[in-house]
Amino acid sequence: MVLGLKLKKSAGVPVTAAVHRLIAAANAARARSDWRAAAKHYDAALRRDPHLGHVWIQLGHALKESGELSAADRAYHRAESLRPDDADAHLHLGHVAKLRGDVAGAIRSYLTAARLAPKAPHAIGELHTLIANGANVPIEAIQGLIDLEDDPITRSPPMSSAIAAAQTAMTALVTALKQQGGQPGALERATSAAHLIADLASDPVSSGSQDSGPALIFDVSDLLTYFRNVRSPTGIQRVQIEIILSSLQSGNTAVRICCFLEQRDEWVEIPAPLFLRLSWLSLGDAEDDGGEWTAALTRTLLLLNMAPPLDFPRGAFLINLGTSWWLQNYFLFVRRIKRERGVRYIPFVHDMIPVLHGEFCPKVLTQDFISWAIGVFEHADFFFVNSQSTRRDLIKVGAFLGREIDPLAISVVTLDADTRKPDAPAPRGKILRRWGLNAIPYVLFVSTIEPRKNHLRVFEAWIALLKRHGSRKTPKLVCVGHPGWLNDSIHDQLNAHEDLRAHVQVLRFVSDADLAELYSGCLFTLYPSHYEGWGLPVTESLCYGKAPLVANTSSLPEAGGRFAVYFNPDSTVELIAALETLAFDHEARRARERLITAEFKPRGWAVLARQMADDLVAWEGVGRPVLGAEAPAALVGAYHSLGRNLKTRVWPGMRSGEVYRSGPNWWGPDNWGCWTKPGGSTLRMTVPQPGPIIAYLHLQGLPAQRCGFVVKTTGDAIVRHGEIDRGQHKWLAIEIAPDESEPRTVTLEIEGTACESLANVTDNSDARVVSLGVAGFFLCRADDPAARAAFLEAVAIGNIHDLDFSREPLEYTPLIS
Repeated sequence: MVLGLKLKKSAGVPVTAAVHRLIAAANAARARSDWRAAAKHYDAALRRDPHLGHVWIQLGHALKESGELSAADRAYHRAESLRPDDADAHLHLGHVAKLRGDVAGAIRSYLTAARLAPKAPHAIGELHTLIANGANVPIEAIQGLIDLEDDPITRSPPMSSAIAAAQTAMTALVTALKQQGGQPGALERATSAAHLIADLASDPVSSGSQDSGPALIFDVSDLLTYFRNVRSPTGIQRVQIEIILSSLQSGNTAVRICCFLEQRDEWVEIPAPLFLRLSWLSLGDAEDDGGEWTAALTRTLLLLNMAPPLDFPRGAFLINLGTSWWLQNYFLFVRRIKRERGVRYIPFVHDMIPVLHGEFCPKVLTQDFISWAIGVFEHADFFFVNSQSTRRDLIKVGAFLGREIDPLAISVVTLDADTRKPDAPAPRGKILRRWGLNAIPYVLFVSTIEPRKNHLRVFEAWIALLKRHGSRKTPKLVCVGHPGWLNDSIHDQLNAHEDLRAHVQVLRFVSDADLAELYSGCLFTLYPSHYEGWGLPVTESLCYGKAPLVANTSSLPEAGGRFAVYFNPDSTVELIAALETLAFDHEARRARERLITAEFKPRGWAVLARQMADDLVAWEGVGRPVLGAEAPAALVGAYHSLGRNLKTRVWPGMRSGEVYRSGPNWWGPDNWGCWTKPGGSTLRMTVPQPGPIIAYLHLQGLPAQRCGFVVKTTGDAIVRHGEIDRGQHKWLAIEIAPDESEPRTVTLEIEGTACESLANVTDNSDARVVSLGVAGFFLCRADDPAARAAFLEAVAIGNIHDLDFSREPLEYTPLIS
């Protein structure tokens, strides 16, 4: 070893000048991707000072990039021996093992790295990728990575534990004061506090004594999907997080959390500590702990890939506070848990906008939402809604479709919640200074950027204000929100008008803390939406004591109450007049702020959670049969398509044929129908006629190979078998024997003898492994020649959908005229 004074530093480690020069030369070679030169210089530096662990890491990188994997492995192992508690060396040992095809070695190294640096996302991400590609990672090892018992966020005791501890401490204090005395009035105050704690202990929610009731299982499927792309929550995500957190913190151990995995077609449970951490991080500062957020999210996704399916407790409530309209197979599995476990399904309906105002939504969203709306009336046992307006819309759409809803089965849980964080620091003006808003008046508009939110009307009004009052007097408009859809015209107008562009500031992905500061610093807020289910930004504005200027439509008068200022969202004149009043009449604005401060009383999220828990207890006692567990009625003389809905409007009697699918072995509906999964699938229905029936099955061949098939009817009798060529459409006549039982249930079991991966015909964009396809089925009485003739004619000329059981009537009054 060459000795010398270590007057220089490399990565904070003292080194000699000669070593420093060699490291600098190596770094320069690395920067120009000259990996062999970099390796040569790093090696020379280590010959002079072999104890530099970080340099061994860099040597390993250079050797790996040069293709010398064995030498790289030795370098990383040397780094690990010098710094055994450093996750970096283990992470890169995993990379080398993966490159060498040693998947088991890669898993071992990544697991070690993840244990040493649980908040770093890289090793967890690598494990997630390996598992997604079929690697076998022990579930016990993954569960060890998500053990959050030492996490200060998740280890806080439930309310019941805190109450018990307080009760013990207060009893001891009262006893001591009685025996030893104390300050005047101390015994009376302590006794009063003891009584208050006793009241809390007797409360069934606070004490957690509801454990004997049904399990409350919250489905957060859409929340996890949202988190894959965006960290900071918007309205619906915030509602889910806050209500579930409050339910967990109530101490009710019957509360559980699950997620429906589309690629697996099953629910898996999310441990409460993991959900708590993910939720708290999502509500935190979006600029802090980015690595910690990524690690927590990846850890959650990793668990979901490996966890066993959730075994639903019998009689549980499945509560979906978000939505599931994008999950094509969701209701198939809702039916399954209803039949097998007696589960009651309760959606929280936030709005019916895609049905009532589809002009504001993308076509695919409207199509899928209509499928969901039809399904929700078929499967929901009870409903939560967020406003009287949404309640009316839900009943209206249900009645139009021919689905009358019992008003007692709907609970209105208004979202008049206190959105402020009690432990949040007071605004310091840092955020306003960063965006140049600390010394200027501005109006705050919090909303997703999409046509329904009425940005174009607002821009039109701002242009008028600028012309009338000038840029110095007109307040700035600050728009806060994630990008939505169909918003090109919004950006086009903003970019086309220079004065407007200079006076409008658009902020995206703003954290809760930053948003609180923006609310605190604004003159007033604006919410001009054409249609809403509730309007959470209106409630947020009131929570911060700011007057909201709000459209007088849908639910918004419920959200704003007597505290908001209202205008017609289709009137620019009304909007300008209201803007001028709030912007320039300072006393009028302050008077409204005083009214808000004095009289607006938002509810805590725990109160909303308690209301919902009380509703569930009441519904549990109703004793209604589980909806959707029985086989649905089929229409004799009609075709029943299993395909995905492609319509963007609804009509009376509109239904979905997917309800006739039974069992787990179906893929979600495609445009043409449904693929079965290997192992066979079942159609299940009730038929009113007791006599003989003919079912005509419409089969679809596999894309690339012939497929044999077997069809059985009720009683396991094989009635048809054969083969279907690749890509072929084939009709199969099935004779169903008479049956006098009521209701008459008919089942058709369909099994293909071959399967293939769609990845081979979709450039890997669709990895489903499918078997025989089923487009639909037609039913007719065996003694009805007219129905058979109509069917044969429709098939011959390609108009089978004209006979659909759910076809659109020729004449009817539209839901929205």
